Amino acid sequence: MGIDAWGWDRPPHMQAADALERREPGIFWEAHQADLPYSQIERLVNLGALPSHGLLVSCLPLRIARASAAPARVVAIFED
Repeated sequence: MGIDAWGWDRPPHMQAADALERREPGIFWEAHQADLPYSQIERLVNLGALPSHGLLVSCLPLRIARASAAPARVVAIFED
């Protein structure tokens, strides 16, 4: 899944306010607790220029030892 924002989650100050109000520290980073096998790609640009179909997306992450995230080159490959 790709998004042009910094992440799927609400801003940290909103999460902190809810955690204090509800006394539930486990509500932080809700999108990361979806328990689904998927790749999350954040901070993409020019998504509005892409067609709704007829393309293949390739994500080429930089390999960083023992990391759970990395910069990536994400490219759209269009059909002829």
